Amino acid sequence: MRSFRRSLMLGISLLLLVLMSLFVVVPYLIVGPPTPLFSVRNHDVGVHELRVEIHDSKNNSVLDKTYELSAGEEVYHPKPFRFLIPGFEMADYTFKFTLDNRFTETYSTNIQPWNTVEVELYSDYAEGRPIFIGEITV
Repeated sequence: MRSFRRSLMLGISLLLLVLMSLFVVVPYLIVGPPTPLFSVRNHDVGVHELRVEIHDSKNNSVLDKTYELSAGEEVYHPKPFRFLIPGFEMADYTFKFTLDNRFTETYSTNIQPWNTVEVELYSDYAEGRPIFIGEITV
């Protein structure tokens, strides 16, 4: 009886390990490491200040940080751990970008390990808008 119970526990543990590797480890091996939470590129020749605020669906603050970007500079912000496991966190988040305390743009998305919010400041294809926001999914 004891041998059966031990074999059953070993079998269940092995099954859990296989399932965990199937849903967590295998995607990392196929797609690669998770992408940043967001990235910002300054295409302008001047220095700009960008404030980034991120709120969850209940309006709780996730991030509130200000960056000073020189001409041609690019910054990335890594994802917190809770966004690194596929399907672990399923909620919409709102990104609010404020450029030089004058221009504000918002963007809402569901954060997953392999999507990144991309922000371009004064890019050629923004058609007169100082902030262009998009999303890239690997």
